[in-house]
Amino acid sequence: MIFTPAHDSPARTFFGTPRMTRTLRFTAVLLAVLWAVVGREAVAQTAPAVSDVTITSIPVNVDTYGVGETIRVDVTWSANIATQNTCGRAMSPLALVVQIGSTNRNFACQDVLGARTLTFTYTVVAADSDTDGISITGSAVTGGTLLLASNTMVAAGRTLGTHAITNSANHKVDGSQTPPTAPTVSGVAINSPIVGTTFERNEAIDVTVTFSQAVDVTGTPQLRLHIGTNVRQASYASGTGTTALVFRYTVVQADADSNGISIPSGPHLGGTIRAAGGTANAQRWLGTHAITNSANHLVNGATVTPPVVSGVSITSTPANGDSYYRLGEVIWVRVTFNRAIDVVTSGGSPSLALTVGTRTRQSDTFSEVPSLGYLVFGYTVAAGDFDDDGIGVAAGAVSLNGGEINDARSSSVAVNTALGTHAIANDAAHKVGTPPLV
Repeated sequence: MIFTPAHDSPARTFFGTPRMTRTLRFTAVLLAVLWAVVGREAVAQTAPAVSDVTITSIPVNVDTYGVGETIRVDVTWSANIATQNTCGRAMSPLALVVQIGSTNRNFACQDVLGARTLTFTYTVVAADSDTDGISITGSAVTGGTLLLASNTMVAAGRTLGTHAITNSANHKVDGSQTPPTAPTVSGVAINSPIVGTTFERNEAIDVTVTFSQAVDVTGTPQLRLHIGTNVRQASYASGTGTTALVFRYTVVQADADSNGISIPSGPHLGGTIRAAGGTANAQRWLGTHAITNSANHLVNGATVTPPVVSGVSITSTPANGDSYYRLGEVIWVRVTFNRAIDVVTSGGSPSLALTVGTRTRQSDTFSEVPSLGYLVFGYTVAAGDFDDDGIGVAAGAVSLNGGEINDARSSSVAVNTALGTHAIANDAAHKVGTPPLV
């Protein structure tokens, strides 16, 4: 029994002091607040659920894995997860149970930290057989510990639900079969930007993937490009029947990458790529040929640099072979730009001024090959034309005459038509000699 006097005194019991009472009340309130905060945090962080299950490996022989081949399955969750080094531990390792025929096989996983996807792999043995395709049930994830990466109090879901797989016809197994030799990736290269080291809006990024042997392509395989924070798909463009396939992606305004394009090792899916004339599927993983932040391949889709003249040449040859054009002959001059252009002639056609002796002559013929980025101007030699030291083309020789020459990628970006250092002064191989005027 605690004696409590009617008034405070030094003899009063410790637990009966007002100060201790206030301390106990404060502690109780603090614990309640902390519990409420922790509880709300746990509730606010929803347990990650399985959001995708994909068999990312491709059998070497059409649709059937042979002995020694590795089957790979990727399981993705709705949020980053952590395995806490449980994938390969001796007791109850994390695994994915896959049905190969009538036998369950444990696919081993790899430890991750702060990633959404776990990879599970298994190597086919001689006893394995599945003629209608492997299956993965909804409760296939077993063993180990799966937790939310940002909160180890929250367990990740294990049920595959609608992402379970039944008899995947493209992933059969025959352990009695030895796989044929598959074409493997031997190189990956990205084309150079038109201007400097940066791809601009509507510019094509071409990636050439080289294989160890010729391959045939059906459908539209795709290659994943990491451009900034976005993943873009480069689609197959050309190369079937050869060892080099080209994949193309066209830059859009939203694309931006200040440290360079990356191309992950894989998987790269879609279509089929097989040994030319054979049944062996080509390897789809780039391996050591994957690219990380290529500094010479930046991207800025917000920019379109106007095309400029990259060359000027007189493409015709005097008929007599003596470097002199005669009356009635046509002098052809090609003006080339550093990229494809778009020519609009509804308001007038561009022309080119030629310096013939002391006279300036305007071209009377005009043609264009805009997809290749060049214009062709023709001038027909008239009576009185004479130039004994060679024709010239001045830096400002191109006139629009009401027409337009724009960047093929953007009609609002006008071409810079100044010839600059490509102007021609007195080309001795192209002179003019006609009878004098009477």
